[in-house]
Amino acid sequence: MDAKDLTFGIEIETIAPDSAVLNDHLRIGSYRHGIQVPYLPAGWTAEADGSINNSNGGHRCEIVSPVLRGEEGLKQAADVLTTLETKGHRVNASCGVHYVE
Repeated sequence: MDAKDLTFGIEIETIAPDSAVLNDHLRIGSYRHGIQVPYLPAGWTAEADGSINNSNGGHRCEIVSPVLRGEEGLKQAADVLTTLETKGHRVNASCGVHYVE
């Protein structure tokens, strides 16, 4: 298989800031029922994740990718991480990233 044909998905556990919900219209769906993130490319959704510790404020938010492909998919994932950081999403020891093949 050529690397350009590799498909994958990722889940990024974050703590979303109040500003993303209030100002950027982020809506966080229930577990396994994500809602499109308005400031991310089509197919990237936000869903609740009870394993995230948000005791210091913010909203438990798992960002779930669509099916990504090859180098372009890796670039899109990197761009999404930059956007999440810019929008104020943060992580702590309870957060992680999951790769789905």
